[in-house]
Parts: sequence; structure tokens; C-alpha cells
Amino acid sequence: MLHFAFAIYSIAFSVLSGSLAVAVIVAGYFSWLTMIGAMIAGALVSLPATYAILKQMDWSEPDKRHAAKPDRWYIR
Repeated sequence: MLHFAFAIYSIAFSVLSGSLAVAVIVAGYFSWLTMIGAMIAGALVSLPATYAILKQMDWSEPDKRHAAKPDRWYIR
């Protein structure tokens, strides 16, 4: 589950921090401090967003349609 968390976090962080950076620019704040603040806020908001996404995923049983065929690993 941890590798999915890293993948989802990287996407959520990119989207949220990018949209916060655009919102800061549109608001008229053009300093580096506000850009860094928007990136930090995006990183912090992405953590609960990633957790919420992972909780919605079904981890109970793998799908049988995506499994390898039983005879695929048979050595002849």
C-alpha cells in the first residue's frame, strides 16, 4: 500500500500545490515567500487527501480477471 501512497501523493501534491501557486499569483502576491508558502501548504493538504483516496480503494481481494493464467509459470 505504501507504493500506492507515494504515487498518489506525488499526483495530489502536484495538483494542489500548483493550483495554490496559481491562486497566489492571481491574488497578486508575487514574492518567493508566498510561492514557498503555497508549496508547503500544498504538501500539507496533500497528506490527508492521499489518505482519503487510499481509504476509498478496495484492498480486500485481488481481481481474478487480472491474475496470471495458472499454467503460465509451469516449467515443462
